[in-house]
Amino acid sequence: MKLQCLVDVVNRQHTALNIRSSGKYLKSTLALGKEPKCATDYFIIHFSTVNKSGLKYKVESIKQVFVKCLNEGKATIRFEDPTHDLCIKCEVIQLKCFMRLLKSCITGDTKGLQLTNLSNISVTGKDVAPTKLVVRDRSEFPAKGLPRTLESLYLSDLKLCNFRRDILLLRQLVVLDLSNNEIEKIPPEFGRMPSLSELYLANNQIGIKGEVDWKWLLGPQITKTLKLLDLSGNKLGYLPKAIWKLQKLVTLKLDNNVLKKLPATLGRLNTLRYLTISRNELETLPCSLLQCRLESLDLSTNSFHHQEQIPTTIKHSPWDFYVNSLVHVSSKVVLKNKLYYAPNIIPWTLVEFLDNANMCICGAPVVNDILSIRKSFELKDYFRMVVFDNNRDSTVSFECYLCSQKCYSKIIKGV
Repeated sequence: MKLQCLVDVVNRQHTALNIRSSGKYLKSTLALGKEPKCATDYFIIHFSTVNKSGLKYKVESIKQVFVKCLNEGKATIRFEDPTHDLCIKCEVIQLKCFMRLLKSCITGDTKGLQLTNLSNISVTGKDVAPTKLVVRDRSEFPAKGLPRTLESLYLSDLKLCNFRRDILLLRQLVVLDLSNNEIEKIPPEFGRMPSLSELYLANNQIGIKGEVDWKWLLGPQITKTLKLLDLSGNKLGYLPKAIWKLQKLVTLKLDNNVLKKLPATLGRLNTLRYLTISRNELETLPCSLLQCRLESLDLSTNSFHHQEQIPTTIKHSPWDFYVNSLVHVSSKVVLKNKLYYAPNIIPWTLVEFLDNANMCICGAPVVNDILSIRKSFELKDYFRMVVFDNNRDSTVSFECYLCSQKCYSKIIKGV
């Protein structure tokens, strides 16, 4: 049996001499076989990008096997001679299968076990684990399923109606392209993808039923890794306010949807640099967007207008801005200091309250929404590159939430 994995070889003699290991895991192949002259002698050969001829270890020289983290795709094999530790990282199911066979070789329970002879084992080009797969037709899907070593997967223009759940097993996947299909729903488990950085879902049917379950986008893992998200052409009528939790997001594409409003929490995305929202039904933008350091903004073909709705009188006294409930006061402290919160720490109602908080024109959090006005701003004064309709300027109305009387006075005076 051959196992495609990552291996770090630790020499224990070096450790005793205070010589540190490099700690680098190399793409490797572990081959489990038997000696041709003695059917009871088994061995492991370690092929790597550094040593393509392979290094042979006798199974009888195994001193200990560490499988405490086997469910995480990690294991360590310790040898007596040579004094090496093979630290292995691999897809869980394949690693468990390899360890099961190794256990049979160690215990001698090899009845019915078929292993390759030493003379027949080598690493060829076919043994290289695939990291990229492009499927242009449904007939091209691998008969044995998607390789677990994939880092890039392209499944566009296949008329897929349902999300393929075997994608959830690709723990090393970095780029996923499902554009130009007919997918209506993404499973919540997708949010646990540990390595996904780029997700292309353009021209699907995610928003066709109106209500969208966004749990897949706000999962515990994907929010920490996703850098590019393409949701163009999905008939989306709204975005979740909790989209700000995608703290690594750099590029967001929302073209050709039916969006009438963007969530005010979009301004919390400090990493956002490229935003495209052309061919929608937007009339205003949230003022929090001015806090983003966008390098490119595409707003072409929308329904923007210049009408400013500034109240002539204020019905609220200055005390309303400063004297609030304890929930409001504490929420502002949490948001201002960017303290971590989650449903397992505070009640879900408070989590939802914090997620729905807006942002003032000054960048401070706004939790009570006492005062909001509509004010026009020249986008070119705030963003490096703005794509707009040719027949008009780049002045757009913004929905502004204000945290204090001072901010209200500034925006009225145009300061």
